[in-house]
Amino acid sequence: WRHFFHTLGVRTVTTENLKGAVKAGKKVSGAEFCAPMQAFFAHVQELADKCDYVFLPLYLEAKEPDRDAFRYFCYSTQFAVSLALGLRSLNLGKRAITPVVDHQSFQSKIELFMMLRSILGSGYWEIYNAYESALTFYQDCREQLCHVFERERANDEDFSVVLLGRPYTVLDPAMNKGIPDIFGNLGVKTFFQDMLPEDKEELAEIDPLLNRIHWNYAARILKGALCTAKTDGLYPVYITSFKCSPDACILEYFRRIMGRYGKPYLILEIDEHDSSVGYETRIEAAIRSFRNHCRRKESRVVPLRSLPLNSECVSRIKGKTLLFPCIDPLNSKLVEAVLVREGIDARMVPLTEKTIQHGLRTNSGQCLPVNLIAQSYMDYVRENFLDPEQTAVWVFESHIPCNIRMYPQIIKNIFETAGGGMERVDVYIGQLGLMDISITASIEGYFAHMFGGMLRKIGCRIRPYEKEKGMTDAIIGQSLNIFYNTLLGGRSKDEDIARVIGLFRKIETTPGRRPQVAIFGDMYARDNDVFNQDLIHCIEDYGGEVITTPFNEFAKLMANPYIRRWFTEGFYMDALVTKSIVTLVNQVEKSYYRQFNELLDEPAMEMDFDYAEVLAAYHVKIQQFGESADNLIKIAALMRHYPDISLFVQANPAFCCAGLVTEAMTPRIEAYTGVPVVTLTYDGTSRNINQKIRPYIKFPRKKGLVKVQEVRGF
Repeated sequence: WRHFFHTLGVRTVTTENLKGAVKAGKKVSGAEFCAPMQAFFAHVQELADKCDYVFLPLYLEAKEPDRDAFRYFCYSTQFAVSLALGLRSLNLGKRAITPVVDHQSFQSKIELFMMLRSILGSGYWEIYNAYESALTFYQDCREQLCHVFERERANDEDFSVVLLGRPYTVLDPAMNKGIPDIFGNLGVKTFFQDMLPEDKEELAEIDPLLNRIHWNYAARILKGALCTAKTDGLYPVYITSFKCSPDACILEYFRRIMGRYGKPYLILEIDEHDSSVGYETRIEAAIRSFRNHCRRKESRVVPLRSLPLNSECVSRIKGKTLLFPCIDPLNSKLVEAVLVREGIDARMVPLTEKTIQHGLRTNSGQCLPVNLIAQSYMDYVRENFLDPEQTAVWVFESHIPCNIRMYPQIIKNIFETAGGGMERVDVYIGQLGLMDISITASIEGYFAHMFGGMLRKIGCRIRPYEKEKGMTDAIIGQSLNIFYNTLLGGRSKDEDIARVIGLFRKIETTPGRRPQVAIFGDMYARDNDVFNQDLIHCIEDYGGEVITTPFNEFAKLMANPYIRRWFTEGFYMDALVTKSIVTLVNQVEKSYYRQFNELLDEPAMEMDFDYAEVLAAYHVKIQQFGESADNLIKIAALMRHYPDISLFVQANPAFCCAGLVTEAMTPRIEAYTGVPVVTLTYDGTSRNINQKIRPYIKFPRKKGLVKVQEVRGF
């Protein structure tokens, strides 16, 4: 980029070697991010005081060379620019230049031209030529890196070290704690992973794994790891950051690669502390290990129990017992009925306190739900004496920039590590909408989410005012059984809905309205009553009334943004199928909504509004997507539908990147809505997380005390 601006005659200022960036950035970041993210905010702050304009490009995807795949950049870094623009302390205003730079170089050039023409007065072709020159310069530099490796390794009989990790961690002297220099001072040559030659045939043995990994740097790290493992005299040092969830997802496969080839390795975790003493001690020990290994000329020792490099998953159930996770105890149970109707021996697996305690043992920094889901599967197989070879577990496919796409591999890895027969359990990758099962299953699955969501919504509307405590929950249980049998087939949905409505009408209530509390956030933390420590009942015990959004309504709310994005990216079939299903269910569900609304007595939620304008209010672009962007749209819809909301509660699992990003957005959410936001992060421990919201309900913020900025769409 310096080459690009130099070609255009623009003087550039950088923050290379900025000291204390992590500590300074932590003060303004708004959430407990990893060290590189915290440092980012400090770098922006430093530039904001020095420059006329701050160049902050958005990197979302990287095209994989010679491979029909796109790799996402880290979720947090995708939203880093949006968060920086929202910080009042930085006061960037219109001084930020924020083009989206992706694999479609033509669009990148157009964005650069649109943003720079008024600032520099440059024409399109001038910017085009500068960009092409910069790309050529960049590619030449990358090629030179490989030449350096070939030259320095030629005829070198001593061992060398390859530093694996993210370039903004490994290569920045202010971030890497001087680790490369420590090796150099001890007489050990160090190389970076980008210097290694990439041979497709050499990488073939981890191809299935690479095809599942959708993180750009994670894939590059594993490629470098395999090359290092196969090369005599090369030893890997993996430099990661505390709280780097994508790295946590691949660390086990890094270890497996080293174990397969009998190579010693070193993993160093960067945190906010400045001292390098601890690193020096570990590096000295690693060098002794590397030197001893290199001097031994005998064949490498491979562990007796060598775990596979590719944790294979299946795309067919093959008539096995299919275990289904309890994401929401109501919806998930009804989805079980839909699968049973399709002739599948499906069983929803409940989450228990014991499962949470045991599941924590396998967590090494991944988002916590994946460990709990895997543990619940293992507990169910063992407690119900299922044959592992005749059992498959369900994990849904995902293409969003989130660790969910890695869940199948992580769960299979946990099974393989546990052993005892669990390694023979198949992991089935299905679709959240059940289209892989059948069109009928997809439609009936939608109604499963609708009926389950309506039971929860009606329960939240009635339970705070019930005269006989516990009656609402008892009727929800009865209604769940009714709808379960409805979805098994052979019964009238209209008649069963009327029957459920009749049950709820028996509940006697006292008049009045409590403060309304709306919940948003991660779907597992939001809807799993065991994991979130019974959040809804806690809010009601503290004196509030909960506003929930049924998953089918949330899906309809998100349909238009995703359909538009899919058309833009060329996924026309996904867009057309989704549009067709949404249109179909909208027609069928109208009569069901009328019946449920006899109890709710509220208008239908407006789904069609300018979501692009809502995102723009938070400096989020239409190309950015994921849970954080979804939350912003949901919050806007909730404010339009329930203008009297007095509190938002964000529910997150520990180590959730999207949850951290949304948490950092909360000051801006509060500024635009005038409603306080409380973030609850569930870490699997028994401490009472929910008590944090009690004072907000007991002493609600009075209207008018906060100046609400008027924004269309809110």
